[in-house]
Amino acid sequence: MKMKRIIPVLLLLLPLASCHKQDVPEPENVVAFVSIRSFETKAQIGTNTLPSWSEGDKIAVVGDDIDNPSEFTLCSGAGYSVASFEGVKPEGESWIVCCPSDGRCDGETFRASLSTVVSHAVPDQPLGILPMWGHTRDLSSVSLESPCGILKLELKGSAELKSITLDAGKPISGEFLYNIPASLFAMIGGANIIKMDAAGTELIPTRAVPFYFILPPGEYDELVLSITDSTDDVTYIIVDDTVVIEAGVFSSVSFDLNAI
Repeated sequence: MKMKRIIPVLLLLLPLASCHKQDVPEPENVVAFVSIRSFETKAQIGTNTLPSWSEGDKIAVVGDDIDNPSEFTLCSGAGYSVASFEGVKPEGESWIVCCPSDGRCDGETFRASLSTVVSHAVPDQPLGILPMWGHTRDLSSVSLESPCGILKLELKGSAELKSITLDAGKPISGEFLYNIPASLFAMIGGANIIKMDAAGTELIPTRAVPFYFILPPGEYDELVLSITDSTDDVTYIIVDDTVVIEAGVFSSVSFDLNAI
């Protein structure tokens, strides 16, 4: 019986380290995982406003048997755009990598989901799962990209927030399909809203606080924000300008609640 080998996916751009020192393979068996393309990052907003890998992240690595991907788990590199994952390397001469680990990709179509309920990401805390995929013939250099974009909402004011609801007038959360060769993104049903838990977030008049929403690409000309404060008062904002969301790009809108 052929034994499957546990392959640690080791960190680049940081000192190399494995999750289990006793299981360190010979150098020729080391596989390096790199998450750089588009955002150059993943799912955490840091002090430099760039996302990165975070604790507990998992990816799926697909080999010849596309119906049975191998799940790899982050073992080092949290907070950086290049991280170390460990798992059972599937058989194959080329591989597809998906994030999150329940995403699926056959090289033609990438299938994943966007959350309807998210949490406000302050610096150095997780933003949420940014769906990404990549294809490689050499697991020593894997580059991922996302078909989604990120809306950066900047708010000033004098209030303690409870939640923010973004209504796009069309599906923006739920399952989606992305046709890779045609670069076509399609939501499969889903909800028109994303609700962000922002409990305890303080707005101040002198500096904008950023809030991040992962969105499908496209033009948005019916965006409505419902901002609920700690007293359950709601401020409604209709975004007058068309907001364009592009894959791998941050788009920004700003509002001063004291001026509304």
